[in-house]
Amino acid sequence: MCLRKIFMIFLMSIFIISCDNSDNSSNVIVKIYGYAEYDCTEKKYRLTKETPMIPFLKVDKWYSQKQFHEAHYEDTIKPFKDMPMSEASLKKIAPTLELSNQFLYEFTRGVDCENPKDILF
Repeated sequence: MCLRKIFMIFLMSIFIISCDNSDNSSNVIVKIYGYAEYDCTEKKYRLTKETPMIPFLKVDKWYSQKQFHEAHYEDTIKPFKDMPMSEASLKKIAPTLELSNQFLYEFTRGVDCENPKDILF
C-alpha cells in the first residue's frame, strides 16, 4: 500500500512538472529587429535590449497589453506626480488605453502569428 502511494505521488509530480510552461519553451516567439520579441502564444511583448524609443519597459520582462499600458501611463505622468494637479488635468496628459495599444501596435505590426518569422532589418 505504501509503495503504491509513493508511486502515485511520483507520477503526479512528473505530470505537474511536464505541464509547467513557465519557461515559454513551446510558445511561438518572434524576434523583432534584434531588440524585442513578441510571444504569439501569450500575446506578450518584451525588450531584449534597451532602446530609447521605449524607455519605460524593463529589458527581459514580458508585458501584456494591459501591463504595457500601465508602464506607459506611469512613465508619462511621472514628471507631474508631485505637482498640484487635478485628476482632469492629469487625464489630459496621460495616455489612454487606446493610445498605448496603438503605440504597442507600431512595434508589433510586422508580426504575423499565423506565419511566424523573425523580423530583420
